[in-house]
Amino acid sequence: MKWYTGRGDSGRTSLPSMGEIWKDEQIVDAIGDLDELNSLLGIVGSIYPRLKNELADIQADIFLISSEIAGFNMSFNDSFVTKIEKLIDNYGSTLPPITKFIFPGGHEASAFLHFARAVCRRAERKVVSLYKNGKAKDLHVRYLNRLSSLLFVLAVWVNYIEGVENVEWKGKSK
Repeated sequence: MKWYTGRGDSGRTSLPSMGEIWKDEQIVDAIGDLDELNSLLGIVGSIYPRLKNELADIQADIFLISSEIAGFNMSFNDSFVTKIEKLIDNYGSTLPPITKFIFPGGHEASAFLHFARAVCRRAERKVVSLYKNGKAKDLHVRYLNRLSSLLFVLAVWVNYIEGVENVEWKGKSK
């Protein structure tokens, strides 16, 4: 098997929805952020097996979103958002209330979940731009919005379960 084609050497790529386009186009940028998010979730699943199955399921969802944005006709629907909401409720119900900002960090898996949350937010902003131009669905935006909430809850949960303090910011307003 040949692992490269050379077709992208000119700085262009091809998407079913747009044909050949420049690699710095907004749509390619959004798909790249989703790919980065998927990679981070893979890291977390590798270092924290307790979440591996849930994260693998989410990774498959992200591939669906990326595929739909690229122009493939997939089956992404409201049930995917509902699934994320149930995970938030399930993991969140085991946690004490959070009343202040939390510093990302603690357990290695928690730190990577916080990193994934930040990348998810960036991907969400890119997908919002696509949605405003009719190139993504409102469902994609809702899913990513919920996913960033889930990633925060999971980051807090990992520290809580592992007995690592979630350090609160003690900043004061003027």
